[in-house]
Amino acid sequence: MKKTVTANIAGTVFHIEEDAYDQLQRYLAGIRANFSGSAGAEEIMADIEARIAELFNERLTGRNVVNIADVQHVEGVMGRPEDFAGEPTGD
Repeated sequence: MKKTVTANIAGTVFHIEEDAYDQLQRYLAGIRANFSGSAGAEEIMADIEARIAELFNERLTGRNVVNIADVQHVEGVMGRPEDFAGEPTGD
């Protein structure tokens, strides 16, 4: 038996196993760090969270709880947090 957490991702409520929630939090924190101080950072994060919610909804057919495999799938599809660093400015 695993403990679950309820999370609102892009306006959708998900029940997430605690270990999966912790991993997702670290993943989102890594992405958020890449955009800190950038113009439009909140909008970018909202778009990323909306895509994560879509991916979870696709995988939850017949299930009610997001697990660690679902979070790992999202990370595989979306890429590593470093991949969100953006284009070099050439400074």
